[in-house]
Amino acid sequence: MPTKSFQKQFEDLEKIVAGFETGKFDLDEGLEKFEEGLKMATELKKRLKDAENKLEQIKVKFGNEESVNGNQ
Repeated sequence: MPTKSFQKQFEDLEKIVAGFETGKFDLDEGLEKFEEGLKMATELKKRLKDAENKLEQIKVKFGNEESVNGNQ
């Protein structure tokens, strides 16, 4: 099964939060949704961190190329 897009996963997490805010869940369902939401939040944080690391790698790569080109 393909991984959901970041946007779709975030929207799913927002739906869970909205359910808690409106009192939609009973105790048992609330516990399940809470666990599901924590898993989603953890995955989203990981994906954001991975994207941040990738951006840093790109910045370093292009920063190094600029330094090399600037010294020629």
